Amino acid sequence: MSWEDHAPTRRPCPCGKGHYTVFQRSDDWGRFEERWEMECGACKEKYGLHSATYNRKGIHETSSGWVPHAVLQEVAAARLRVEEADKRLTADAASQFGEPWRAHFDGKAKKTIWSELTEDGKCYPSLGTFYTHVRDSGLDRVLARYFDRRELSTVIRILGPSASTLGERMAEVERLERELDARSSCARQQAFS
Repeated sequence: MSWEDHAPTRRPCPCGKGHYTVFQRSDDWGRFEERWEMECGACKEKYGLHSATYNRKGIHETSSGWVPHAVLQEVAAARLRVEEADKRLTADAASQFGEPWRAHFDGKAKKTIWSELTEDGKCYPSLGTFYTHVRDSGLDRVLARYFDRRELSTVIRILGPSASTLGERMAEVERLERELDARSSCARQQAFS
């Protein structure tokens, strides 16, 4: 089950005076990889490769194209702002609310904790999966996972008004994510492929 290289494909570059090459390979498991290489000197100075991966109905699909370096830098800067805000939010949330979070669950049965975390099974994980996570990682680690930004809404719901400031900070990170999505969408629209 090894990778098989396909014949390289040469395509005209954005300026039209040269070309770029797309190298593709696949394996018996239905996986594909692509590598794009700009061979035009003028375009290499002006353009960089923008790639975005999408999940459509369970299948990962990558879209690539050449965009101006300035656009790539804007996308990278927006991504960095999201990552930094996310790290600050989760670190601050864990330091400020970690102890009240653990204290809230002290002395409670695992099933009671699961019920509170999942609103009686309305969301992930199932009771069996929760027990497996607790057995494999320990209850403290399972509870610590809720300080991931995508799970902070559970912390806010359970701790109530004392954690409401987290909601405002989460909204700011979500605003930065929308800005990143908009810049990435702009890059895709400008992409030459």
